[in-house]
Amino acid sequence: MNSAHYRLIIVNVLVMSLLGNLYYFVPAKAEESNGPHFNFVAAGDWGCGHEALNTFSMMKSMKPELYLGLGDYSYANTPECWLNIVNSVGPAFKIALGNHDTNDQLLRAYMDKFNLDNQYYSFDYQNSHFIALSTELNEDNQAKQLIFVKKDLVRAKENPNIDWIIVYFHRPFYTGNGVDNINMRNTYHPLFEKYDVDLVIQGHSHNYQRSFPLLYNDVRPSRPIITNNEQFHYDNPSGIIFVIVGTGGESIHGVDKKPYLASTYEGYGCINIEIDGKSMDAEYYSDSNNTIDHFVVIKENNVEKYNPELKAERIEFPNH
Repeated sequence: MNSAHYRLIIVNVLVMSLLGNLYYFVPAKAEESNGPHFNFVAAGDWGCGHEALNTFSMMKSMKPELYLGLGDYSYANTPECWLNIVNSVGPAFKIALGNHDTNDQLLRAYMDKFNLDNQYYSFDYQNSHFIALSTELNEDNQAKQLIFVKKDLVRAKENPNIDWIIVYFHRPFYTGNGVDNINMRNTYHPLFEKYDVDLVIQGHSHNYQRSFPLLYNDVRPSRPIITNNEQFHYDNPSGIIFVIVGTGGESIHGVDKKPYLASTYEGYGCINIEIDGKSMDAEYYSDSNNTIDHFVVIKENNVEKYNPELKAERIEFPNH
């Protein structure tokens, strides 16, 4: 065998070996993505003291893409002391207005700062639709807000790119300390239900409260219908989870554990919510950065979320 023939054999062996090794490095099928992935944080009832500074520092450390303010910010005649705390994140901060934010001077200042034409508005972020409502409107503007919300929810539900609908505002619908926003609850909870709102985030009560998934009880509205009493994990739940995060820093109120509440906490902190495709992972952190509550919602494809038979099956729960 001459040297040229020998070199040709060696080259062929090396080529075959290389091709064989490449087979193991090229996947047969690319792994599917879970979809959009981002996180947002929320808190309300801030003030301008050390606790508010600490809350915002915690929020920034979670590296969120959005910040939701749940109302009641400076508790002063001007907004500057609170704006100085949150200014560094610019337009990533989205606000709802509370009862301490709506005298003429403050209201104009907040709306100018956050480029708002109305006290209510909505926006899409990746695969989620957010609606900010006002609980502080006069009767005429309440009617306009309701018209806006109905049209907005229709568009969101029909949008194939939206997997999650999240609503946030100040005065809460269901509370463990007796400040239920009855008029808005009786109007909006059935509407949210109809259009598959997933999560409602509120302030005003200076504590943390998180409900089980709830349907509106048209027989006894103050006693919502619990559709799933699992503590932490919900697969395609019927009903809406209501969260109160009035723990931004102003003060802390006591809270009674109502039967429809899965978790409560009396202390400062914030909630961090991670959206990963059709998975929602929420964690409430105390001001010492400890996890107080954690819940997960998973959506399945082609599963009808709302089951009207649940209304007939779960009208009442024990009165505590």
